[in-house]
Amino acid sequence: MSVDAWRDRLAALTADDAGPAVDLIRRGALELIGDNTHDLPHVPVRSRGRLVLVGDAVHAPAPSSGQGASMALEDAVVLGQALRDNASVPAAFAAYEHARRRRVERIVKVGARSSSSKIPGPIGRRFAEAGMRFAFHHIVTDARTAWMNGHRLEWDAPVAV
Repeated sequence: MSVDAWRDRLAALTADDAGPAVDLIRRGALELIGDNTHDLPHVPVRSRGRLVLVGDAVHAPAPSSGQGASMALEDAVVLGQALRDNASVPAAFAAYEHARRRRVERIVKVGARSSSSKIPGPIGRRFAEAGMRFAFHHIVTDARTAWMNGHRLEWDAPVAV
């Protein structure tokens, strides 16, 4: 789509919103483009020989997860730990894959689920707004997202299969 087509589409989607959204879209510089995203729920092989995949090359979560850069940095730390703690490169790669797979696939799944919601119409938008207020007050709490947002890596922890 052209920039003008995107601007028209975004303005139409926000036409019924209270506030300055439509005016901001119409007057602002559009630095946003749309594209298709594809979640990688399971990558069966992450390494071959002396090559190993990290970051978005092996797990590109939906932008709504907010975890892409964090996961890439976690990969780098865990890969470094695995190389430190294993006698061979193949063993280190296997340990790295084993250590990262469950967390990465869970984050990709959560991101895909949150990105799959569609923009509701004017009436549905009211219900969605009320539902979001309720959800973020009672359901999406710090305690429930701590597994994702509070994750810490300990450099001294061993990484081995």
